[in-house]
Amino acid sequence: MRKQLPKEPLGRDEILEKLKGYSIDDAEPSSGRLFTIAFEAGVDEVKKLVYDVFRMFMDKNILDFTEFPSSIRMEKDIVDIATSLMNGDEQVVGTYTYGGTESVFLAVKAARDKFLVEKGLITLPEIVMPVTAHPCYDKAAEYMGLRVKRVRVNTETYTVDLDAISEAVTENTALIVGSAPNWPFGTIDPIKDLAEIAVDKNVWLHVDACVGGFILPFMKKQGENIPDFDFKIEGVSSISLDPHKYAYSPIGASIILFRREFYKMFSQFVNLKWPGYPIVNPAVLSSRSEGPLAATWAILHLLGEKGYMELARRIIDVRNRLISKLRYLGYIIMGEPTVITAFTSENINLFRLSDEMVKKGWYFLAQRGIPEMDIPPSIHLTITPIHEKTLDSMLMDLQTVTEELRNIPPSDVEEIIGSLGLIINLVTPREMDISTLSQLLKEVEKHLDVYGPKLLEAFGLDKGIPKEMALINQLFNSLPPSITELLVNYIVIQLFKKGV
Repeated sequence: MRKQLPKEPLGRDEILEKLKGYSIDDAEPSSGRLFTIAFEAGVDEVKKLVYDVFRMFMDKNILDFTEFPSSIRMEKDIVDIATSLMNGDEQVVGTYTYGGTESVFLAVKAARDKFLVEKGLITLPEIVMPVTAHPCYDKAAEYMGLRVKRVRVNTETYTVDLDAISEAVTENTALIVGSAPNWPFGTIDPIKDLAEIAVDKNVWLHVDACVGGFILPFMKKQGENIPDFDFKIEGVSSISLDPHKYAYSPIGASIILFRREFYKMFSQFVNLKWPGYPIVNPAVLSSRSEGPLAATWAILHLLGEKGYMELARRIIDVRNRLISKLRYLGYIIMGEPTVITAFTSENINLFRLSDEMVKKGWYFLAQRGIPEMDIPPSIHLTITPIHEKTLDSMLMDLQTVTEELRNIPPSDVEEIIGSLGLIINLVTPREMDISTLSQLLKEVEKHLDVYGPKLLEAFGLDKGIPKEMALINQLFNSLPPSITELLVNYIVIQLFKKGV
Protein backbone atom coordinates (compact mmCIF):
# COMPACT_ATOMS: atom_id res chain seq x y z
CA MET A 1 0.00 0.00 0.00
CA ARG A 2 1.24 3.46 -0.88
CA LYS A 3 2.21 5.80 1.94
CA GLN A 4 -0.01 8.88 2.15
CA LEU A 5 0.49 12.22 3.84
CA PRO A 6 -0.94 12.00 7.38
CA LYS A 7 -4.29 13.74 7.82
CA GLU A 8 -3.16 15.24 11.11
CA PRO A 9 0.34 16.46 11.98
CA LEU A 10 2.51 14.13 14.03
CA GLY A 11 4.11 15.35 17.25
CA ARG A 12 7.85 15.76 17.58
CA ASP A 13 8.29 12.78 19.90
CA GLU A 14 6.22 10.54 17.64
CA ILE A 15 8.26 11.56 14.59
CA LEU A 16 11.53 10.83 16.36
CA GLU A 17 10.24 7.48 17.56
CA LYS A 18 9.18 6.47 14.05
CA LEU A 19 12.53 7.47 12.60
CA LYS A 20 14.27 5.51 15.33
CA GLY A 21 12.27 2.48 14.19
CA TYR A 22 13.25 3.06 10.57
CA SER A 23 16.94 3.10 11.52
CA ILE A 24 16.86 0.05 13.79
CA ASP A 25 18.86 -2.07 11.30
CA ASP A 26 21.37 0.65 10.40
CA ALA A 27 25.04 0.17 11.16
CA GLU A 28 26.49 2.83 13.45
CA PRO A 29 29.27 4.74 11.62
CA SER A 30 30.92 5.98 14.83
CA SER A 31 31.16 2.50 16.38
CA GLY A 32 34.50 1.63 14.80
CA ARG A 33 32.99 -1.64 13.55
CA LEU A 34 32.63 -0.56 9.93
CA PHE A 35 35.60 -1.24 7.69
CA THR A 36 33.98 0.28 4.62
CA ILE A 37 32.16 3.47 3.58
CA ALA A 38 32.31 5.20 7.00
CA PHE A 39 35.16 7.65 7.57
CA GLU A 40 35.44 8.35 11.28
CA ALA A 41 38.14 10.39 12.96
CA GLY A 42 37.06 9.22 16.40
CA VAL A 43 37.39 12.78 17.71
CA ASP A 44 34.32 14.02 19.60
CA GLU A 45 35.18 17.68 19.08
CA VAL A 46 34.90 17.18 15.30
CA LYS A 47 31.31 15.97 15.52
CA LYS A 48 30.22 18.71 17.89
CA LEU A 49 31.60 21.43 15.67
CA VAL A 50 30.05 19.90 12.53
CA TYR A 51 26.57 19.90 14.06
CA ASP A 52 26.84 23.52 15.18
CA VAL A 53 28.24 24.85 11.90
CA PHE A 54 25.86 22.79 9.77
CA ARG A 55 22.84 24.24 11.58
CA MET A 56 24.29 27.75 11.21
CA PHE A 57 24.40 27.53 7.38
CA MET A 58 21.92 24.77 6.43
CA ASP A 59 19.22 27.16 5.15
CA LYS A 60 21.55 29.14 2.88
CA ASN A 61 21.59 28.18 -0.80
CA ILE A 62 24.87 28.02 -2.72
CA LEU A 63 22.86 28.45 -5.94
CA ASP A 64 22.64 32.20 -5.40
CA PHE A 65 26.10 33.20 -4.26
CA THR A 66 25.17 36.86 -4.81
CA GLU A 67 22.78 36.61 -1.87
CA PHE A 68 25.10 34.39 0.17
CA PRO A 69 28.67 35.52 -0.62
CA SER A 70 29.88 33.50 2.38
CA SER A 71 29.75 30.48 0.06
CA ILE A 72 32.30 32.09 -2.29
CA ARG A 73 34.63 32.96 0.59
CA MET A 74 34.51 29.50 2.13
CA GLU A 75 34.80 27.68 -1.20
CA LYS A 76 37.84 29.79 -2.09
CA ASP A 77 39.57 28.83 1.16
CA ILE A 78 38.76 25.13 0.72
CA VAL A 79 39.92 25.08 -2.90
CA ASP A 80 43.14 26.88 -1.89
CA ILE A 81 43.85 24.29 0.79
CA ALA A 82 43.18 21.43 -1.64
CA THR A 83 45.38 23.08 -4.25
CA SER A 84 48.28 23.41 -1.80
CA LEU A 85 47.94 19.75 -0.82
CA MET A 86 48.04 18.82 -4.53
CA ASN A 87 51.05 21.11 -5.17
CA GLY A 88 49.17 23.33 -7.58
CA ASP A 89 50.31 26.77 -8.72
CA GLU A 90 48.39 30.05 -9.10
CA GLN A 91 46.77 28.84 -12.33
CA VAL A 92 44.91 25.98 -10.59
CA VAL A 93 41.20 26.58 -9.98
CA GLY A 94 38.52 24.38 -8.52
CA THR A 95 34.92 23.78 -7.55
CA TYR A 96 33.29 22.43 -4.39
CA THR A 97 30.79 19.64 -5.15
CA TYR A 98 28.56 17.32 -3.17
CA GLY A 99 30.57 14.16 -3.82
CA GLY A 100 33.27 12.42 -5.79
CA THR A 101 30.89 11.37 -8.55
CA GLU A 102 29.83 14.97 -9.12
CA SER A 103 33.49 16.05 -9.25
CA VAL A 104 34.21 13.30 -11.77
CA PHE A 105 31.23 14.38 -13.89
CA LEU A 106 32.74 17.86 -14.13
CA ALA A 107 36.16 16.48 -15.08
CA VAL A 108 34.64 14.21 -17.74
CA LYS A 109 32.51 17.03 -19.14
CA ALA A 110 35.50 19.36 -19.33
CA ALA A 111 37.68 16.74 -21.02
CA ARG A 112 34.90 15.79 -23.44
CA ASP A 113 34.12 19.38 -24.40
CA LYS A 114 37.80 20.23 -24.87
CA PHE A 115 38.11 17.15 -27.09
CA LEU A 116 35.06 18.14 -29.16
CA VAL A 117 36.24 21.74 -29.53
CA GLU A 118 39.59 20.52 -30.82
CA LYS A 119 38.39 17.61 -33.01
CA GLY A 120 34.73 18.29 -33.73
CA LEU A 121 31.79 15.88 -33.76
CA ILE A 122 33.58 13.27 -35.81
CA THR A 123 33.62 10.40 -33.34
CA LEU A 124 32.42 9.13 -29.96
CA PRO A 125 34.95 10.35 -27.35
CA GLU A 126 36.49 7.62 -25.20
CA ILE A 127 37.64 7.22 -21.60
CA VAL A 128 40.60 4.87 -21.12
CA MET A 129 41.20 3.60 -17.59
CA PRO A 130 42.20 0.54 -15.56
CA VAL A 131 39.52 -1.90 -14.49
CA THR A 132 40.05 -0.69 -10.90
CA ALA A 133 38.82 2.85 -11.70
CA HIS A 134 35.54 3.79 -10.02
CA PRO A 135 32.26 3.09 -11.91
CA CYS A 136 31.34 6.78 -11.67
CA TYR A 137 33.34 7.21 -14.91
CA ASP A 138 31.04 4.68 -16.62
CA LYS A 139 28.10 6.60 -15.16
CA ALA A 140 29.45 9.90 -16.49
CA ALA A 141 30.00 8.27 -19.87
CA GLU A 142 26.38 7.04 -19.96
CA TYR A 143 25.08 10.51 -19.11
CA MET A 144 27.34 12.40 -21.51
CA GLY A 145 27.76 10.09 -24.47
CA LEU A 146 31.28 8.67 -24.20
CA ARG A 147 32.61 5.17 -24.64
CA VAL A 148 34.63 3.49 -21.84
CA LYS A 149 37.62 1.20 -22.32
CA ARG A 150 38.58 -0.63 -19.12
CA VAL A 151 41.97 -2.33 -19.31
CA ARG A 152 43.78 -4.91 -17.21
CA VAL A 153 45.95 -4.22 -14.19
CA ASN A 154 49.22 -5.80 -13.13
CA THR A 155 48.10 -8.68 -10.89
CA GLU A 156 51.27 -8.47 -8.80
CA THR A 157 50.90 -4.80 -7.88
CA TYR A 158 47.18 -4.30 -8.65
CA THR A 159 48.06 -1.02 -10.35
CA VAL A 160 47.41 -0.08 -13.95
CA ASP A 161 49.17 -1.97 -16.73
CA LEU A 162 50.87 0.86 -18.65
CA ASP A 163 51.20 -1.15 -21.87
CA ALA A 164 47.46 -1.86 -21.80
CA ILE A 165 46.71 1.86 -21.39
CA SER A 166 49.10 2.81 -24.20
CA GLU A 167 47.54 0.24 -26.52
CA ALA A 168 44.01 1.41 -25.71
CA VAL A 169 44.65 5.11 -26.36
CA THR A 170 43.67 6.20 -29.88
CA GLU A 171 42.80 9.43 -31.67
CA ASN A 172 39.33 9.03 -30.11
CA THR A 173 40.58 9.16 -26.50
CA ALA A 174 39.36 12.21 -24.61
CA LEU A 175 40.44 11.18 -21.10
CA ILE A 176 42.82 8.84 -19.27
CA VAL A 177 42.11 8.04 -15.61
CA GLY A 178 44.50 7.01 -12.84
CA SER A 179 43.71 6.49 -9.14
CA ALA A 180 45.50 7.57 -5.96
CA PRO A 181 44.54 5.14 -4.58
CA ASN A 182 41.89 2.98 -6.26
CA TRP A 183 38.93 1.86 -4.17
CA PRO A 184 39.04 -1.95 -4.56
CA PHE A 185 42.64 -2.51 -3.44
CA GLY A 186 43.96 0.82 -2.13
CA THR A 187 46.92 0.82 -4.52
CA ILE A 188 48.26 3.93 -6.26
CA ASP A 189 48.54 3.91 -10.04
CA PRO A 190 51.87 5.14 -11.51
CA ILE A 191 50.60 8.62 -12.31
CA LYS A 192 53.96 9.90 -13.57
CA ASP A 193 54.05 7.15 -16.20
CA LEU A 194 50.43 7.73 -17.15
CA ALA A 195 51.22 11.44 -17.53
CA GLU A 196 54.00 10.65 -19.99
CA ILE A 197 51.49 8.76 -22.12
CA ALA A 198 48.99 11.62 -21.81
CA VAL A 199 51.53 14.25 -22.84
CA ASP A 200 52.80 12.13 -25.71
CA LYS A 201 49.27 11.52 -27.01
CA ASN A 202 47.99 15.01 -26.12
CA VAL A 203 45.22 13.55 -23.94
CA TRP A 204 43.61 14.83 -20.72
CA LEU A 205 44.76 12.94 -17.61
CA HIS A 206 42.48 12.94 -14.58
CA VAL A 207 43.77 11.75 -11.22
CA ASP A 208 41.10 10.27 -8.98
CA ALA A 209 42.35 11.16 -5.49
CA CYS A 210 38.87 11.12 -3.99
CA VAL A 211 40.09 8.62 -1.40
CA GLY A 212 43.67 9.77 -0.99
CA GLY A 213 43.72 13.52 -1.52
CA PHE A 214 43.38 14.46 2.15
CA ILE A 215 45.48 11.66 3.61
CA LEU A 216 48.33 10.64 1.28
CA PRO A 217 50.19 13.98 1.61
CA PHE A 218 50.30 13.54 5.39
CA MET A 219 51.35 9.89 5.12
CA LYS A 220 54.16 10.91 2.77
CA LYS A 221 55.44 13.45 5.31
CA GLN A 222 55.71 10.60 7.82
CA GLY A 223 58.01 8.60 5.58
CA GLU A 224 55.48 6.41 3.78
CA ASN A 225 56.45 5.38 0.24
CA ILE A 226 53.85 7.50 -1.57
CA PRO A 227 54.73 8.23 -5.22
CA ASP A 228 53.97 11.65 -6.71
CA PHE A 229 50.44 11.81 -8.10
CA ASP A 230 49.55 15.51 -8.18
CA PHE A 231 50.19 18.75 -10.09
CA LYS A 232 53.94 18.35 -9.59
CA ILE A 233 53.64 16.08 -12.62
CA GLU A 234 53.36 17.69 -16.02
CA GLY A 235 50.41 16.21 -17.86
CA VAL A 236 47.98 16.01 -14.93
CA SER A 237 44.98 18.06 -16.10
CA SER A 238 42.57 17.61 -13.18
CA ILE A 239 42.35 16.02 -9.73
CA SER A 240 39.32 15.10 -7.62
CA LEU A 241 39.58 14.76 -3.83
CA ASP A 242 36.90 14.29 -1.16
CA PRO A 243 36.92 16.06 2.23
CA HIS A 244 34.08 13.76 3.34
CA LYS A 245 36.57 10.90 3.34
CA TYR A 246 39.89 11.58 5.07
CA ALA A 247 39.26 15.22 5.93
CA TYR A 248 36.35 13.85 8.06
CA SER A 249 33.80 16.46 6.97
CA PRO A 250 30.12 15.47 6.75
CA ILE A 251 28.94 13.55 3.70
CA GLY A 252 28.41 15.78 0.70
CA ALA A 253 31.87 17.30 0.19
CA SER A 254 34.23 16.94 -2.75
CA ILE A 255 36.55 19.16 -4.79
CA ILE A 256 37.51 19.10 -8.44
CA LEU A 257 40.72 20.94 -9.33
CA PHE A 258 41.70 22.03 -12.85
CA ARG A 259 45.26 22.87 -13.86
CA ARG A 260 44.11 25.89 -15.89
CA GLU A 261 41.21 28.33 -15.63
CA PHE A 262 40.31 27.62 -19.25
CA TYR A 263 39.70 23.95 -18.37
CA LYS A 264 37.18 24.90 -15.69
CA MET A 265 35.17 26.92 -18.22
CA PHE A 266 34.38 23.65 -20.01
CA SER A 267 32.95 22.23 -16.77
CA GLN A 268 30.55 25.06 -15.87
CA PHE A 269 26.96 25.52 -17.07
CA VAL A 270 25.90 29.07 -17.96
CA ASN A 271 22.52 29.99 -19.47
CA LEU A 272 20.90 33.37 -20.10
CA LYS A 273 18.36 32.19 -22.69
CA TRP A 274 15.28 32.47 -20.46
CA PRO A 275 13.64 35.53 -18.83
CA GLY A 276 14.55 34.49 -15.29
CA TYR A 277 17.75 34.95 -13.31
CA PRO A 278 21.12 34.20 -14.96
CA ILE A 279 21.98 30.53 -14.49
CA VAL A 280 25.63 30.01 -13.56
CA ASN A 281 26.32 26.55 -12.14
CA PRO A 282 29.97 25.73 -11.36
CA ALA A 283 28.76 22.29 -10.17
CA VAL A 284 26.23 19.77 -11.55
CA LEU A 285 23.65 20.51 -8.87
CA SER A 286 21.96 23.91 -8.68
CA SER A 287 20.33 24.35 -5.27
CA ARG A 288 22.67 23.13 -2.55
CA SER A 289 22.66 23.72 1.18
CA GLU A 290 25.65 25.70 2.39
CA GLY A 291 25.72 23.47 5.50
CA PRO A 292 28.18 20.81 4.24
CA LEU A 293 30.42 23.52 2.72
CA ALA A 294 30.63 25.43 6.00
CA ALA A 295 31.19 22.25 8.01
CA THR A 296 34.04 21.27 5.67
CA TRP A 297 35.66 24.68 6.12
CA ALA A 298 35.31 24.34 9.89
CA ILE A 299 36.86 20.84 10.12
CA LEU A 300 39.85 21.77 7.96
CA HIS A 301 40.61 24.66 10.27
CA LEU A 302 39.84 22.76 13.48
CA LEU A 303 42.27 19.94 12.74
CA GLY A 304 44.91 21.78 10.73
CA GLU A 305 48.11 20.12 9.56
CA LYS A 306 49.01 18.98 13.08
CA GLY A 307 45.68 17.22 13.56
CA TYR A 308 45.77 15.50 10.17
CA MET A 309 49.33 14.35 10.74
CA GLU A 310 48.31 12.70 14.01
CA LEU A 311 45.29 11.00 12.44
CA ALA A 312 47.46 9.76 9.57
CA ARG A 313 49.90 8.29 12.09
CA ARG A 314 47.08 6.32 13.70
CA ILE A 315 45.97 4.95 10.34
CA ILE A 316 49.51 3.83 9.46
CA ASP A 317 49.80 2.02 12.80
CA VAL A 318 46.43 0.27 12.39
CA ARG A 319 47.19 -0.72 8.80
CA ASN A 320 50.58 -2.23 9.68
CA ARG A 321 49.13 -4.27 12.54
CA LEU A 322 46.24 -5.38 10.35
CA ILE A 323 48.48 -6.53 7.50
CA SER A 324 50.74 -8.44 9.89
CA LYS A 325 47.78 -10.35 11.33
CA LEU A 326 46.23 -11.07 7.92
CA ARG A 327 49.48 -12.61 6.73
CA TYR A 328 49.75 -14.63 9.94
CA LEU A 329 46.27 -16.03 9.24
CA GLY A 330 47.33 -17.06 5.74
CA TYR A 331 45.59 -14.37 3.72
CA ILE A 332 47.17 -12.87 0.60
CA ILE A 333 47.56 -9.07 0.60
CA MET A 334 46.78 -7.54 -2.79
CA GLY A 335 49.38 -4.99 -3.85
CA GLU A 336 50.82 -2.29 -1.58
CA PRO A 337 47.99 -1.03 0.68
CA THR A 338 47.66 2.62 1.66
CA VAL A 339 44.53 3.50 3.65
CA ILE A 340 42.66 0.56 2.12
CA THR A 341 43.79 -3.02 2.53
CA ALA A 342 42.44 -5.80 0.33
CA PHE A 343 43.12 -9.49 0.78
CA THR A 344 42.20 -12.76 -0.88
CA SER A 345 42.46 -16.45 -0.04
CA GLU A 346 42.99 -19.68 -1.92
CA ASN A 347 41.15 -21.87 0.57
CA ILE A 348 38.48 -19.78 2.31
CA ASN A 349 35.18 -18.58 0.86
CA LEU A 350 35.48 -14.84 1.40
CA PHE A 351 31.77 -14.26 0.91
CA ARG A 352 31.08 -16.57 3.84
CA LEU A 353 33.81 -14.83 5.81
CA SER A 354 32.07 -11.48 5.30
CA ASP A 355 28.74 -12.95 6.50
CA GLU A 356 30.27 -14.50 9.59
CA MET A 357 31.99 -11.26 10.55
CA VAL A 358 28.70 -9.37 10.16
CA LYS A 359 27.16 -11.82 12.64
CA LYS A 360 29.83 -10.71 15.10
CA GLY A 361 29.06 -7.06 14.36
CA TRP A 362 31.90 -6.26 11.92
CA TYR A 363 31.20 -4.87 8.47
CA PHE A 364 33.59 -5.87 5.68
CA LEU A 365 33.18 -5.25 1.95
CA ALA A 366 33.18 -8.45 -0.13
CA GLN A 367 34.36 -7.86 -3.72
CA ARG A 368 33.68 -9.98 -6.79
CA GLY A 369 36.52 -11.26 -8.89
CA ILE A 370 37.10 -10.80 -12.62
CA PRO A 371 38.36 -14.18 -13.90
CA GLU A 372 39.20 -12.96 -17.41
CA MET A 373 41.60 -10.43 -15.86
CA ASP A 374 42.96 -12.87 -13.25
CA ILE A 375 41.50 -10.87 -10.36
CA PRO A 376 40.17 -13.15 -7.59
CA PRO A 377 37.34 -12.37 -5.14
CA SER A 378 38.59 -10.31 -2.21
CA ILE A 379 37.75 -8.49 0.99
CA HIS A 380 38.18 -4.71 1.15
CA LEU A 381 38.90 -2.95 4.44
CA THR A 382 38.85 0.84 4.70
CA ILE A 383 41.02 1.96 7.61
CA THR A 384 40.21 5.07 9.67
CA PRO A 385 41.59 6.46 12.94
CA ILE A 386 38.70 5.12 15.00
CA HIS A 387 39.86 1.58 14.26
CA GLU A 388 42.74 2.18 16.68
CA LYS A 389 40.16 1.51 19.42
CA THR A 390 38.55 -1.60 17.90
CA LEU A 391 41.23 -3.39 15.84
CA ASP A 392 42.35 -5.90 18.48
CA SER A 393 38.78 -7.04 19.11
CA MET A 394 38.09 -7.36 15.38
CA LEU A 395 41.25 -9.39 14.77
CA MET A 396 40.33 -11.84 17.55
CA ASP A 397 36.97 -12.46 15.90
CA LEU A 398 38.60 -12.72 12.47
CA GLN A 399 40.96 -15.41 13.70
CA THR A 400 38.07 -17.39 15.20
CA VAL A 401 35.98 -17.16 12.02
CA THR A 402 38.97 -18.00 9.81
CA GLU A 403 39.74 -21.18 11.79
CA GLU A 404 36.08 -22.24 11.59
CA LEU A 405 35.80 -21.67 7.84
CA ARG A 406 38.97 -23.59 7.05
CA ASN A 407 37.12 -26.78 7.98
CA ILE A 408 33.97 -26.12 5.95
CA PRO A 409 33.96 -27.42 2.35
CA PRO A 410 32.01 -25.65 -0.44
CA SER A 411 28.29 -26.43 -0.34
CA ASP A 412 26.40 -28.11 -3.20
CA VAL A 413 24.57 -24.84 -3.84
CA GLU A 414 27.84 -22.92 -4.18
CA GLU A 415 29.13 -25.47 -6.69
CA ILE A 416 25.87 -25.30 -8.67
CA ILE A 417 26.04 -21.51 -8.77
CA GLY A 418 29.63 -21.69 -9.97
CA SER A 419 28.73 -24.15 -12.75
CA LEU A 420 25.72 -22.06 -13.77
CA GLY A 421 27.90 -18.96 -13.97
CA LEU A 422 30.44 -20.79 -16.14
CA ILE A 423 27.75 -21.84 -18.60
CA ILE A 424 26.17 -18.37 -18.79
CA ASN A 425 29.59 -16.78 -19.26
CA LEU A 426 30.24 -19.05 -22.23
CA VAL A 427 27.01 -18.08 -24.03
CA THR A 428 26.97 -14.35 -23.14
CA PRO A 429 28.68 -12.01 -25.64
CA ARG A 430 31.60 -9.98 -24.25
CA GLU A 431 30.40 -6.89 -26.11
CA MET A 432 26.77 -6.19 -26.95
CA ASP A 433 25.62 -4.06 -29.85
CA ILE A 434 22.36 -2.12 -29.61
CA SER A 435 20.22 -4.79 -31.32
CA THR A 436 21.57 -7.57 -29.03
CA LEU A 437 21.03 -5.44 -25.93
CA SER A 438 17.52 -4.51 -27.07
CA GLN A 439 16.57 -8.16 -27.54
CA LEU A 440 18.09 -9.09 -24.16
CA LEU A 441 16.11 -6.35 -22.38
CA LYS A 442 12.87 -7.50 -23.99
CA GLU A 443 13.49 -11.08 -22.83
CA VAL A 444 14.51 -9.94 -19.34
CA GLU A 445 11.41 -7.77 -18.96
CA LYS A 446 9.15 -10.66 -19.99
CA HIS A 447 10.78 -13.21 -17.69
CA LEU A 448 11.22 -10.92 -14.67
CA ASP A 449 7.47 -10.27 -14.61
CA VAL A 450 7.03 -14.02 -14.06
CA TYR A 451 10.16 -15.11 -12.24
CA GLY A 452 11.31 -11.89 -10.58
CA PRO A 453 9.20 -12.28 -7.40
CA LYS A 454 10.32 -15.92 -7.12
CA LEU A 455 13.94 -14.85 -7.45
CA LEU A 456 13.53 -12.31 -4.67
CA GLU A 457 11.87 -14.90 -2.44
CA ALA A 458 14.55 -17.53 -3.14
CA PHE A 459 17.28 -15.23 -1.85
CA GLY A 460 15.20 -13.71 0.97
CA LEU A 461 15.13 -10.32 -0.74
CA ASP A 462 11.34 -10.11 -0.63
CA LYS A 463 11.62 -9.24 3.07
CA GLY A 464 14.48 -6.74 2.70
CA ILE A 465 18.26 -6.95 2.69
CA PRO A 466 19.19 -10.35 4.17
CA LYS A 467 21.77 -10.69 6.92
CA GLU A 468 23.56 -13.44 4.99
CA MET A 469 24.73 -12.33 1.53
CA ALA A 470 27.20 -15.14 0.69
CA LEU A 471 25.08 -16.94 -1.91
CA ILE A 472 23.98 -13.67 -3.49
CA ASN A 473 27.59 -12.49 -3.70
CA GLN A 474 28.59 -15.91 -5.05
CA LEU A 475 25.94 -15.59 -7.77
CA PHE A 476 27.04 -12.08 -8.68
CA ASN A 477 30.66 -13.26 -8.77
CA SER A 478 29.80 -16.13 -11.15
CA LEU A 479 27.59 -14.31 -13.66
CA PRO A 480 28.79 -12.00 -16.46
CA PRO A 481 28.63 -8.30 -15.46
CA SER A 482 25.98 -7.51 -18.09
CA ILE A 483 23.61 -10.11 -16.59
CA THR A 484 24.47 -9.20 -13.00
CA GLU A 485 23.80 -5.51 -13.66
CA LEU A 486 20.30 -6.29 -14.93
CA LEU A 487 19.56 -8.44 -11.86
CA VAL A 488 20.90 -5.85 -9.42
CA ASN A 489 18.94 -3.14 -11.21
CA TYR A 490 15.72 -5.11 -10.78
CA ILE A 491 16.45 -6.04 -7.16
CA VAL A 492 17.19 -2.47 -6.09
CA ILE A 493 14.03 -1.15 -7.74
CA GLN A 494 12.00 -3.73 -5.81
CA LEU A 495 13.73 -3.00 -2.51
CA PHE A 496 13.02 0.73 -2.79
CA LYS A 497 9.50 0.13 -4.05
CA LYS A 498 8.75 -2.07 -1.04
CA GLY A 499 10.69 0.15 1.36
CA VAL A 500 12.38 -2.86 2.99
